[in-house]
Amino acid sequence: MAPTETISSPLVYRETGRNFGSWRIRATDDAFILEAWSEGCMVGALMIMSCVTVANMRRGVLLHKLILLELLLAITHGTFCFMAFEGYGWYLSSTAALLYCSYFLHNIVAWVKIRPFFVEPRSLFQPTTAKIVRRVYLTTLALTIPPMIFQIVNNFLFFNNKSEMYNKIRPAEPLFRDPWWIFTCLALFHVIRKCYGSSVFALIARCPRFGILLAAICLSIVFTLMDTFATLIPQVRGVVNGINPYWKLALIFKCLTDNIMLDDFKTELQRLGGGTNLERDMGPPPSPRPLPRIMEKSSDDHIEVTHAFDVQDRDWDWSEIDPPKAIHQPFSVSRSLP
Repeated sequence: MAPTETISSPLVYRETGRNFGSWRIRATDDAFILEAWSEGCMVGALMIMSCVTVANMRRGVLLHKLILLELLLAITHGTFCFMAFEGYGWYLSSTAALLYCSYFLHNIVAWVKIRPFFVEPRSLFQPTTAKIVRRVYLTTLALTIPPMIFQIVNNFLFFNNKSEMYNKIRPAEPLFRDPWWIFTCLALFHVIRKCYGSSVFALIARCPRFGILLAAICLSIVFTLMDTFATLIPQVRGVVNGINPYWKLALIFKCLTDNIMLDDFKTELQRLGGGTNLERDMGPPPSPRPLPRIMEKSSDDHIEVTHAFDVQDRDWDWSEIDPPKAIHQPFSVSRSLP
């Protein structure tokens, strides 16, 4: 006897195109494994970077707080693979909105890091060039707010099976997401080349942390390009646009560029010794506090004044010095250091 009720199945809606945003219905087991691995990798890496940021941040430094907020906003979008409740599309789209905020904040952090090169009186760039860069950078960055809001709305419509506009805009996302921090990287390379000439490898040898920064920049750009190609080429796109590990790996290395050096690039370069050109153009790093001086009695009853750094490793025999006699007896002072 034929069944009296029609049995509904997600396969029916997939054929009619009504589940174009429900990637869990269309995903294979391999796709689930890959997505779960990439999201777990992203969340774990961002959590570790958040802990490192908290451990090294200083009170009252706005840049450190912005970096921490950028990491926390991005972490939320690494959990949607493990959700399957009703209304799941709204959860996915809400965390995606926070991810877009993290992208925008990353560009603000990038500007704060290179800002000293373009605003200080003794800048490496001409005043006219610095003024143009400031205006173009900040104006174009502000103009990306409407496209980001538009794409956030498209996320809600797409993953709730309302509109497929998201598929058309997704390949263009890197255009309003990545040019600013890439410009920041190029500006940093220019400063290094101007201050150090061709001795970038020598700089990396002096500070391996700087080598990690350069490697993270290059890897983030590579994975961003791979994400763009995966979006444009249907054969490697996957079940749904954006469900791939490339943008997550790009995000990890992008956040690492902020986390590996929390302060602005000028401060970091000056801590490394900055080179002659950097000290000449932007001023030397802050001079250290003077070392305490210690008086030492020599064999001919002279008192020598030396820095504590010069005598810290000596073996002292205090029985040889008679403090009352040394105080009341006339003596001459000879300085071992200027």
